[in-house]
Amino acid sequence: MDLMSERSSEMDDEQLLKKRKNERFVYIVGIFTQSLWALNGIQMKTYRTLFPECYSDHSVLFWRLFVVVVIGYCACKYKRVHIQSLSELKHLKWFICRNMTGYFFILCWIRSYLYFRVSTISVLGGTVPLIVIIISVLLLGEKFYWRYIIGVLLCFFGSSIIILNDRKPESQTQILKDNVFVGLLFALGNILLSSLSNAAQKVLTKEGMDIDLQSFYFGFYNCIPALIIGIIIGEFRISNVKYVLYACSNGLIFYSANYLTTLCLRYIAVSKFQPITYLSIVFTFIFCAVLLGEPVFFSDLIGAAIIICFQYYNFINPPGRKIGEIHKEENNIIKENSP
Repeated sequence: MDLMSERSSEMDDEQLLKKRKNERFVYIVGIFTQSLWALNGIQMKTYRTLFPECYSDHSVLFWRLFVVVVIGYCACKYKRVHIQSLSELKHLKWFICRNMTGYFFILCWIRSYLYFRVSTISVLGGTVPLIVIIISVLLLGEKFYWRYIIGVLLCFFGSSIIILNDRKPESQTQILKDNVFVGLLFALGNILLSSLSNAAQKVLTKEGMDIDLQSFYFGFYNCIPALIIGIIIGEFRISNVKYVLYACSNGLIFYSANYLTTLCLRYIAVSKFQPITYLSIVFTFIFCAVLLGEPVFFSDLIGAAIIICFQYYNFINPPGRKIGEIHKEENNIIKENSP
């Protein structure tokens, strides 16, 4: 019995080390993913200024999701993944939450860029983790840690410092409307629907639904209404090859970011992963300043510093353990297993 328990203990130690290494790798992948999401948002902002004559919300939405459908379908066929019918799905309600909301929250997201800086929209999107954490704890049964609330409040505080000092850029290349209240309504619609979609994505991933299959479904069920509604209201036009290619490249970035996000959620809890998404705010500020010439204020730097400090703390000390406890535990395991 002693031998059996000793072997079991060794296996537990190896699994612990492997889990911690996986989580750290996921954090690194998650950080890179946030840079992709930042680029994705910047592209959405620049459509109107680069292609003012042929731009329409629905054509952008269709072409970017059409790429997702094609790549997802080809990947499923290559991996021989069965494309299930709705009757075969285990969690039809969560499937609907994931795939029937995309058209609406992406449209709200596109419209909100008319009223705010790209970086400001990123800050507003920073409230999504709080909603996702609540959904994950209440509906998905994930373990709750007070650090989640503390971390979200800190990041929200940092985000508030940025948004309260938001000013409209004077650059003539920016197209901003004055009705901030309407802009906030669009932003709120995006926040609520995307939070629900993110939580549903976790459920489907946990149930083993293939990443590429999820992307295929998401693209298919959201590009179809974009095409139909765009044609009906006369907002679907194909008059510029560069415009179509630009929209398709945005779809490729979106697919990559969505794929990596789903991959991360396979190995880490939603409530652990969501705080990383605040880094997209930092990347957005950097990219907007360099690529779009948007102004950077001192308040932006203070808010970004608060967010980065929390992310660094969360990275070296994952939730559930005291400061330094994980490193001591890993070192002890390594010493015990070393010859």
